Amino acid sequence: MTLPTGVKGRLLAIVLVLLSVLAVVAAVAIPAYLLYRHYDTALMEQRERIERYRRVAVLKNDHQRALDVLKAREATRFFLKNSAPNLGSAELTDMVRPVLESNGSRLTSIQPVTVKDDAGFRLYTLVVGFNATPAALQKTLYALETAMPYLFLENVTLRATVPRGFKPAPNQEPEVTAQVEIQAYGPKDAPRVARPAAAGSKS
Repeated sequence: MTLPTGVKGRLLAIVLVLLSVLAVVAAVAIPAYLLYRHYDTALMEQRERIERYRRVAVLKNDHQRALDVLKAREATRFFLKNSAPNLGSAELTDMVRPVLESNGSRLTSIQPVTVKDDAGFRLYTLVVGFNATPAALQKTLYALETAMPYLFLENVTLRATVPRGFKPAPNQEPEVTAQVEIQAYGPKDAPRVARPAAAGSKS
């Protein structure tokens, strides 16, 4: 292939030189720009993180005061005392049964306590069935909801024990059958610390 001569040849040579210069500049500028953007983004993220840490540090005293308030309120009294699942289950059962009996309710069924982990605590669930008059039922539910440690009532099912239209005798109220899921929170077991190996023990 023969290159043109004269003016066209000089213009073609200039274009080729410009393209070569642009290619060299692009080969240097594009990686430099990408590298600059990478480090600039990383720098901005670090600055934002440092700013968040500074805001947290400024609020440290407020957080400490809030923790002191919680400690003064003895928040542990709202939870079951035992951390072992079997002891926590027994504690919940021993707590619920007297509440039912002392408020005029008659326990008819009680299921084993189920335990599961929930957000750093253990959630205990006890399903009980009992019969009670409307007045005794109201007293029982109120006593359960205001108990200490806190108890939470889930899936309360009420059924009448008499047919519709039944007229009880004077001063006699028909009983209601109730089935309630009673939940309580308790602490988890403290993590066990590994004992250091005795000095001079053989591997």
